[in-house]
Amino acid sequence: MSKLAGRHGATCETGLVKFIQVFNRYLMPGGEETSVARIARHLEGGGHRVTPFWRSSTEWIGPGAPAKLRQLCLMWRNSAMLSELADLNSRERPDSWIVHNVVPVISLGVYRLARELGVPIIQWLHNYRPLSPSGTLKAGDRQLEPDDLWIGLKETLAGSWRGRFLTGWLSLGYALCRRRGDFENVRAWITVSEEMRRMFERGGWPRDRVFVLHHSWDIQNPSTGSDEGYFLFLGRMIEPKGVRFLVDLWRRPALKGVQLVLAGEGKLYDELRQQTFPNIRCVGYVQGDEKRRLVAGCRAILFPALWPEPLSTVAYEGYEQGKPILASKLGGMTELVLNGETGRLLKPGDADVWQEAIFELYRDADLSRKLGANGRRWLEENVSPATWNSRFNTIARQILGKA
Repeated sequence: MSKLAGRHGATCETGLVKFIQVFNRYLMPGGEETSVARIARHLEGGGHRVTPFWRSSTEWIGPGAPAKLRQLCLMWRNSAMLSELADLNSRERPDSWIVHNVVPVISLGVYRLARELGVPIIQWLHNYRPLSPSGTLKAGDRQLEPDDLWIGLKETLAGSWRGRFLTGWLSLGYALCRRRGDFENVRAWITVSEEMRRMFERGGWPRDRVFVLHHSWDIQNPSTGSDEGYFLFLGRMIEPKGVRFLVDLWRRPALKGVQLVLAGEGKLYDELRQQTFPNIRCVGYVQGDEKRRLVAGCRAILFPALWPEPLSTVAYEGYEQGKPILASKLGGMTELVLNGETGRLLKPGDADVWQEAIFELYRDADLSRKLGANGRRWLEENVSPATWNSRFNTIARQILGKA
């Protein structure tokens, strides 16, 4: 069995490497939270030990929550949370921290604390933070370039994350972390796609510390449900995901007889559920068996993102059930969807192109099954837990050997 160097210079078998996983849960559940849990589960399945340090944004809502002004200070450095993390670190003596989202409750002070304690960090990048304060690299409807020196200012003026003030405050916090060298102990920035890696390298991140590791997946047998012919959107109901684009597309007379199911929560869900559409059904947030039944019954899954999303496991969920993916030719999805083999990569926001692709599968269920079967094979060959752990161990050996 291969070996890794621990933080005190000792050598330990890969089956005994210890991690503390740091994660601040969002107000609304989503793909990142599911991915964080899966990462921990698969690391433990691969022989590692993972101790969670999870907190939730809901802790700052309701009675007992810090005052709004104090929350601003705590977002940069929450001494109480950091003290708990330091105590946990003292008890567990991990080889590394695996860090995901840390704002607002855990705070940006995590990075300074890691420097003070001499703990190497493996930072998982689920979006474009800290390169982009909002995580989207967008200022309003405008996509920003990663080497733009004014990303923080442009996103602040656009109010890309909870309005101008909070966007600016978070942007300033990240800038201070970089200026003070708080990211020095981040030994690995793990991106979930090659496209994402290129973006961070263009943004000035050190190439020898940026790695790529696609999400893993617990591959299950397909459900027994039959194809009911509807098309499915599965994800957060927000503008960048292309939800409004789909709704406008389905208003076209040509799609009058085709059913669309929108599954998820978000700003647009509250708006759309108040309206009545003859060929659109909003079902809200789904999970578990309910989600699997919904995927099993669709003709194809739609991913019409209007921004270069790093990667989405929606493709995995579709492939697992033998369903093809129609996705925007943007971001990490270009690495998951093999155009013409497991689905279609389409020009984002082009209604005519999307309508043609939808009709192609609507009229040809056999083609849908063929593309979906190819997707299932791709899933089995590329993202099994064993394959993922092997790739992770290669990264861990490299970066912990330098710790």
